[in-house]
Amino acid sequence: MNRKTVVLTFDDAVISHLENVAPLLKEYGFGATFFICRFHDEWRAAHSSALMTAEQIREISRMGFEIGNHTWNHPDLRKLEKEQITEEIQKLDDFLADAGIPKPVTFAYPGGPYAENAVQILKRNGFLAARTTEQRTFDAKTDDPMRLPAIPIQGDDPALFRNAVSRATETEAVVLVFHGVPEYVHPWVHTDFDRFKEYMAYLKENDFRVVSLRDALQG
Repeated sequence: MNRKTVVLTFDDAVISHLENVAPLLKEYGFGATFFICRFHDEWRAAHSSALMTAEQIREISRMGFEIGNHTWNHPDLRKLEKEQITEEIQKLDDFLADAGIPKPVTFAYPGGPYAENAVQILKRNGFLAARTTEQRTFDAKTDDPMRLPAIPIQGDDPALFRNAVSRATETEAVVLVFHGVPEYVHPWVHTDFDRFKEYMAYLKENDFRVVSLRDALQG
């Protein structure tokens, strides 16, 4: 019998990903994808203590986790011209390359909405999949990988997590979206670390297959 698959994704390069999340995932043998963005220069300077540096992102990569592209400035791609979209993607790719991190093959649309105007650009730049926050399961055989659905998890109600992972089947994966664990700058997407530990223990105890997006695409 095939195991049910949960894909873990983490957005925005929050420092708690290195401090809390990655060590716990390593302990459990779980995979995950960390989607990196840098935000505008002034915003990043004001909140630098809450964000990972290039060296810290490289450390997560060296731990065996997938690093994905979430654009440089985190804009709504639906409102941008093609040249602007290309620049957002390439600037982040260049930043990761300068840090010695492999070129990303997965992407997350900033804010979550599917941006149809970005799809061909993403494909030309070698991306295999792009994650939305459309809240449903993902069937690799039938769903468009460039419009990959995922379920955001935040707040203190464990029912949100339990209801999400209960939707996984032997053929349909559940992709989860977390931000900071804890989240230092955007409290509306905060997850308490103790609560997160409960979630990961639940996945382990119930024998879920917990992988990165890249590995989920490979079957």
